[in-house]
Amino acid sequence: MINDKIRQMILEKFNSPIQYPQQCEALAMAIQEATGQTLGTTTLKRMLGFVNGPANPRPSSLDIIAQYLGYPDYNLLAKDLGEDTEISDFRAVESIDSADLLPGEQIQITYHPNRLLTLSYIAENRYLVNESRGSKLLKGDILTIAGFYVGFELLISDVERDKKHLGSYQAAKQGGLTGVEIIG
Repeated sequence: MINDKIRQMILEKFNSPIQYPQQCEALAMAIQEATGQTLGTTTLKRMLGFVNGPANPRPSSLDIIAQYLGYPDYNLLAKDLGEDTEISDFRAVESIDSADLLPGEQIQITYHPNRLLTLSYIAENRYLVNESRGSKLLKGDILTIAGFYVGFELLISDVERDKKHLGSYQAAKQGGLTGVEIIG
């Protein structure tokens, strides 16, 4: 989540209150129009406190917010506000980003208690569920996921089942993913 000062600056620039998670989509479009960069609605929902997720946003996401507010990067924004820029840190996290996959590649993810998903990458952050053990997700579901990070929740921005969109879905809420690997 971002701090209250930056949240207020965003709302002032956006010139509209954001009281509901659905309003983050319009904010995402305004940010893209102003900066030429994409910041996902799920990321904005996490940053603004509408959904749970990793406590510290990625440095690249913070930089996009800073650019939206007229700063070249987040460090300068934080310095201008008299903030400590150490709210984020770099660390090695076992992960798979959807952008790094080719259509047809399969990944397997695990999380507690004894959950397992095997997914085939389709394209454009979309995956087909091939196997689901212990999860509410079903074989044949189509998921929209930007990436997988061991130790963090699995945030699915859309679940499509039988051509019906069920909305977003969170998994591994306690303890995060325990494993993620490309299996073929």
